[in-house]
Amino acid sequence: MSGGNCPETPRQKMIGMMYLFLTAMLALNVSGELLQAFQLVDESIQESIKATDVKNKQLESQFEVAEFANPNKVRPVREKVNRIYGEADSLYNHIHELKLLMMRTADGSPEATLESYKGADNQDVAAQIMITEQNRARSIELKEKLNAYKDLLLEYVNSEDTALVHTITKSLSTEPKEPKQGQVQQSWESQKFEHLPLSASFALLSSIQSNIRNTQADITNYLLNSIDEGSFKFNKVEPIVIPRSEIVIKGGEYRAELLLAATDTLQLPEFNIEGHSVDAQPNGRGVLTIPANSLGTKSWKGIISMTGPDGQPRRYAVNREYEVIQPNVVISPTKMNVFYEALENPVEVSVPGISGSQLRVSFGNCTFRKRGDVFYVKPKAGFAGGKSVVSVSAEINGQVRRLGSQEFRIKPLPLPYATFAGKRDGKVRKNLLASQSGVFAEMGEDFDFELEYKVTQFSIATIKGGFFQSELSKSNKLTQAQIELIKGTSRGAKITIEEIKAIGPDGRNRKLAPIVITVD
Repeated sequence: MSGGNCPETPRQKMIGMMYLFLTAMLALNVSGELLQAFQLVDESIQESIKATDVKNKQLESQFEVAEFANPNKVRPVREKVNRIYGEADSLYNHIHELKLLMMRTADGSPEATLESYKGADNQDVAAQIMITEQNRARSIELKEKLNAYKDLLLEYVNSEDTALVHTITKSLSTEPKEPKQGQVQQSWESQKFEHLPLSASFALLSSIQSNIRNTQADITNYLLNSIDEGSFKFNKVEPIVIPRSEIVIKGGEYRAELLLAATDTLQLPEFNIEGHSVDAQPNGRGVLTIPANSLGTKSWKGIISMTGPDGQPRRYAVNREYEVIQPNVVISPTKMNVFYEALENPVEVSVPGISGSQLRVSFGNCTFRKRGDVFYVKPKAGFAGGKSVVSVSAEINGQVRRLGSQEFRIKPLPLPYATFAGKRDGKVRKNLLASQSGVFAEMGEDFDFELEYKVTQFSIATIKGGFFQSELSKSNKLTQAQIELIKGTSRGAKITIEEIKAIGPDGRNRKLAPIVITVD
């Protein structure tokens, strides 16, 4: 980085040429065209300052990224940069205020602006403000500030870096230029402000402001490089979330590591994993995919390499173990281990470690609807006596994998039993029999579904006076004739309720077993 000959940069050459151009013009009469030329030079310098400001902001952003990557190393250097930026802004703004004072004094108006002031040809006001008034106090103050800023920058530069030392010293010098042969030596402030039109003094002050911003960029870049010596360079910071698991058991807890990762999108690492290929991503990450073809504990290892700042490869070993297990599909019928036709049979399906949203479930010979975590399965018509195969797959990492299946029998709806006076047989008092409203169909206690059959007809028969008598009802209600038949029986008589038919949810009429009651 050091250089004894201190060659001039293109920027320094440009500034030198501008200064020579200004000096040459000042030797001429101050015509309107000449004043306009001064203003054009000033505008050109202002554009150069804007470009340097953009560069300084970019350098500041690079410091921010570097501090994220290595705060302990970068923070002390960034504090120096913050101090430099503060002093540079203060000095730049001080010169801007001097311009405003000169301009408003020349125009005699506090409303004048640098874009529209009228006193561009005034050759007295710059010297008045900077030399004659207050016995040169403003010039002395400006030189002191420039020297203090120069000393601050040199404080952070290694004396062996002679090129940068020379650039800073020359750009921020307050020493007067040597006079030409036969001319009288002038002070620095006389060369900048005396016998000059205001537009020329403004251009010279703008040149100083440009030097302030350029040396600010030079020292910032120098300090940034001093951090990066021997270190990797990064140009992007992104948040990373590494969850311990994305599937959490109810009652457990979700845990994840959060960090900020600095990456270099211009230089990507190389991945060399033994026996496996890695898909390198544009963001500097690698995606390792290993087929899980067998059960048990597995492992992998390899090298991640990247070229270091010194041009030499840096290699980092990496290895991990993982477990391949058989997926444990749990298919749980909520009520029974069969599917009944014409009913919605509730079934729960789960796979430990896989969320329900990832599961793909199919039911052979059945239709189904899902509500919450429960599937309500209804066999298709005509498949009673057959089977339904429940198949479970899951979408894992963008691929659908088959996890398991289970067979269920499809059975027809079971028949209910008929009851009269709450009984299927036994003794019942005659007055209780005659007061019943009708015959009802009920399911057994071991049947868990809420299944309703409705009796559509039944007959009541008994022996009365030695003759067989029977009365039919075309609903589940007792007819008046049936009630009179019951009332005409005597104690010990047998009443048979038969020809009982009932309709279920499938719409089919079924014949139920008869009921035999003894009159008590």
